[in-house]
Amino acid sequence: MTKNPRNYPDTMTSAESGRPMTRGAKERTITVDGKKFTYRQPGWWCSLTDPTDNEGQLVDEDNQIARMARLTAKSLSRGESVFVPVVIRAIRMLLGLTQREAGLLFGTGEKSFEKYEGGEILPSEPTKRLLKLAMIHPEIFAKSQGGSFLIPTPNDAELARETLRKMDGARIYDRLFERQAAVTSVEAH
Repeated sequence: MTKNPRNYPDTMTSAESGRPMTRGAKERTITVDGKKFTYRQPGWWCSLTDPTDNEGQLVDEDNQIARMARLTAKSLSRGESVFVPVVIRAIRMLLGLTQREAGLLFGTGEKSFEKYEGGEILPSEPTKRLLKLAMIHPEIFAKSQGGSFLIPTPNDAELARETLRKMDGARIYDRLFERQAAVTSVEAH
């Protein structure tokens, strides 16, 4: 048995035929781009087991699941196997971000997460790597208690300098940091 949103009754009568319907999840198959995808659709169904009996009733929460199933199938048919719309939405919600905030934080644009979650576009490979990092270490993408994004700290700047020093081209960048340090010390006085 699936979650029963808003404590709806377990049974009801079909307005269409007068047959009894039971609340539960029924396997449904949809076809997208010539490919078949099966998922479990919650709702009230006259038959939970007969795949040919499609008489049932869905509420808003059930329709959202049907919509996400179609969007997921669309992404799967286009070759995406992990970062389908429902996963991207889950990552964004885990981070506590709006779609706009996620787009700005990930550097993909204000409307990008709306398009990812709507199945309009697939995220780029660099964005997928950031999404994976967000799943593993959501704290990196956290907002501060005041609601703003965390900005780099002086310790982050020192880590960046140390990283540049370790690379072969560090001699090129050392002077940049010397100038930055001089500018910072002048501004401090």
